[in-house]
Amino acid sequence: MRVLSLTASIIIPTYNGAHLLEPCLDALRAQSFSGFETIVVDNGSTDRTPSLLAERYPDVRVIRFDSNRFFSEAVNAGIHGSESPVA
Repeated sequence: MRVLSLTASIIIPTYNGAHLLEPCLDALRAQSFSGFETIVVDNGSTDRTPSLLAERYPDVRVIRFDSNRFFSEAVNAGIHGSESPVA
């Protein structure tokens, strides 16, 4: 099996979106392509998002804000936290 290097970053901004994260992250895990990293930027969720990410998705990088900084700032934080060659 050929191991691909990191070629892309998937950045997912969320706010109280645990119910949406599970199917999304499970679908990403099921991909045959593996040359990507997944970054979830949590905008201060008060639902089970933080515990869900810690327990079920330890391979996902999490950037957590204490409050909702909204879509643009969350995506920018994900880009800055990315390790892919082209962000």
